[in-house]
Amino acid sequence: MKLSFSTLGCPDWTLEQIVQNGAAYGFDGVELRISGEKHVDPSFDAAKRKAVRDMFAGHKLAIVCLSGYTQFCGDDALKLEENGAALLRNAELAADLNAPFIRTFLGDGGEFTKRGEDVLRRYCDEAHKLGVTVLLEIHDALKTGKQAAKILSDVNSGGLAVLWDIHHSVSGNEMPEDTWLNLGKNIQHVHMKDVDSDNQLCHMGQGTLPCSEITLLLENNGFDGYISLEWEKMWVPSLDEPEIAFPKYIDFMRKALECRSVG
Repeated sequence: MKLSFSTLGCPDWTLEQIVQNGAAYGFDGVELRISGEKHVDPSFDAAKRKAVRDMFAGHKLAIVCLSGYTQFCGDDALKLEENGAALLRNAELAADLNAPFIRTFLGDGGEFTKRGEDVLRRYCDEAHKLGVTVLLEIHDALKTGKQAAKILSDVNSGGLAVLWDIHHSVSGNEMPEDTWLNLGKNIQHVHMKDVDSDNQLCHMGQGTLPCSEITLLLENNGFDGYISLEWEKMWVPSLDEPEIAFPKYIDFMRKALECRSVG
């Protein structure tokens, strides 16, 4: 099991700061957003892609995942194809950066239709040919591992797996043990966070989410992917700076894993 962070938590850092601070804090990898305040973008040419790849390799940090914002709900053929094409551009960038995953959402734009299913399958298959897996995040209307398992079955592509956002499955009233039972090894990446009694983000271990228990659940079931801190400073500027939040995450996760070895 390895630790990473999403650049959602450090919107003001340059790419150089992301790499330098990530390595200094002891992270194994970084999840790069490709929208909004961008640090990477499908418009990058070959030379720029190589420079990013070499920068991370030089600091022994993996580019774990590229977090895109494509969506596949609804039945608008043009919108679905536009999202599919964007997903493929993200996959091509990921392949050039040696990133194994790209993130997509199902979205909140209506029903997941047969047309959406077919478009998602086709572009996941194309991404798979590039050596990239599309991760469907448990988010928005997609609240549980049970729902995600059905979508995996319906789409039926070797290029599709799941990103487990623990906040959304717990708020969807699914026990973590059930999320794992429903998805198991189809969970390829995890978003970790904690929230207080008002459902506001807080530092790890200070809130209501069973973060330690989920960490141990993953560890005990042989999860060997990345658990990525999603500190949503991009959306909530009042949150503590990443220089505070990121080391706290590392400390919390190390202690959680130490509990297993002691136990």
